[in-house]
Amino acid sequence: MDPRYIPRVIYAGIDEAGYGPLLGPLCVGASAFRLADVRDASTAPDLWSLLSLGVCRKPKDARRRIAIADSKKLKSAGDQPLIHLERGVMAFAGIDIACDAQLFARLGVHTRATKATPWHAREMTLPTSHTRDSLGIARNVVARALTRANAEVAHFGVCALDAPSFNALYRSLANKAHVNMSLVFEAARNIDLLRGEEPAFLAIDRLGGRSTYTRELEEHVARGARVRTIIESDERSAYEIGDGLFVSFEVQAEDRHLPVALASMAAKYVRELVMRRLNAYFAERMPGLEPTAGYVEDGRRFLAEVKPILLREAIPEGEFARMV
Repeated sequence: MDPRYIPRVIYAGIDEAGYGPLLGPLCVGASAFRLADVRDASTAPDLWSLLSLGVCRKPKDARRRIAIADSKKLKSAGDQPLIHLERGVMAFAGIDIACDAQLFARLGVHTRATKATPWHAREMTLPTSHTRDSLGIARNVVARALTRANAEVAHFGVCALDAPSFNALYRSLANKAHVNMSLVFEAARNIDLLRGEEPAFLAIDRLGGRSTYTRELEEHVARGARVRTIIESDERSAYEIGDGLFVSFEVQAEDRHLPVALASMAAKYVRELVMRRLNAYFAERMPGLEPTAGYVEDGRRFLAEVKPILLREAIPEGEFARMV
């Protein structure tokens, strides 16, 4: 038998959505697959190929497969901007979902209505752009593809850091990049715990312009294990932690690794659903208010327009907008 033969391996990816906005959450998604008959855990398999019975890279597919790609490429213009994100996330979520609270529970997203986030008091119906029956078909397509590939979804989740929690972390870390990094490495630790003694390949979209991650991996993931540098270049920084955890930070990782693309989609979809709650809350109190995606310029417009509501409802402005 080939000495590199490994019965089962974890192949995972992490990506974020909402790093730049003034309003709404910073979301970090993670997805992980348990694969059989993988021969080299240090090299990522082509999961698009392995799951080609049910998934593809582009929204328009003659076989009606599920598009999995960078969320920025799948968010649509027009009346149904979430149509492709929703189909992919719901298909891999694996259960019938009727409201956003059910999806948040499935993905481990914690939302709580507080004085600073009262919009979380009301659940909103799902899906936004499909029927539940059509999403049931999509789930079956994914399930068949996974079975054919002798694979399973080992983890699918999102951490959503709303403005009050974002600001609290910002105050302690004093840097937005460090806030994002803390969530990414928390997700990486969770993948390491998930794998147990199974070997794993973890792909992460490169964090800004950084090319060196040894110290952060030692501090946040390694738990005393040795971190060995495999390569550090302009395109990719790869490491082996202990025996069997390979971590690769890559430019445009969502185009190279399906688990990163799926994590990107989940993070973006969750952020959009949280903003949907926020916009609905304020629209009820100010008819005709134009909704916001929360990005800085339009976020400032929205913040100025809703200030009377913040005052009337006693929503602290300092916890409504992020510290940026």
